Amino acid sequence: MSEDKVIPVRVAIRCRPLITKELNEGCQKCVRFIDNEPQLVLGSNRSFTYDYVYSPDHSQLEVYDSAVKHLVKHIFKGYNATVLAYGQTGSGKTYTMGGCYDMVGEIEKGVIPRVMQELFNGMEDRPEYSFTVKVSYLEIYNEDINDLLCPMSKREPLAIREDATGGIRLPGLREKTVTSYEETLTCLSMGGQVRTTGATAMNNTSSRSHAIFTIHVEMKKKDDEYVQFKFKD
Repeated sequence: MSEDKVIPVRVAIRCRPLITKELNEGCQKCVRFIDNEPQLVLGSNRSFTYDYVYSPDHSQLEVYDSAVKHLVKHIFKGYNATVLAYGQTGSGKTYTMGGCYDMVGEIEKGVIPRVMQELFNGMEDRPEYSFTVKVSYLEIYNEDINDLLCPMSKREPLAIREDATGGIRLPGLREKTVTSYEETLTCLSMGGQVRTTGATAMNNTSSRSHAIFTIHVEMKKKDDEYVQFKFKD
């Protein structure tokens, strides 16, 4: 298959290891993985096949390199892309995406920080282009949309509006211009610290909202090109 062939949706499943609470309660693994195949078996005979399958032994880097890295390359070709993490509370969505960046080291760095690093490295490799990068970060909690890059003292719920082309707009959502990987990490960290959290049976500091971190990239050479990258947790 050509690397440039566009596949609209690819699905990956990642199984996290048992946490201490589960081990103490005597929980056991109920999933088996098929060697060299994107397939897992639930129970004794129920098998499921996906585009990518990751066991608890797979690292953050392995997940990124196989399932996400190629999307960054296509960003420079003018494609939009979205990475969506879906699962129940405590399943490891925020960890995989990297929304808890302040709490992990380089090895445990998640998808979003790795994409940002790859993106800025790719920009340095293309001196014939000029780039403008802007980021936004919002959460959806109890049907309210909050701007995570807006100071708490000035924050008000945002309203969804439809534009003339049928697209969705959020008037008032802040887009911060960033010029480096480090600046982007600061925005990710700042927004992550003010996300709505709460204790659950699975996680004492579980993120109780849905969050979307968006990177807008503008490339300029002879003709303007505009692309964007979205992350949803």
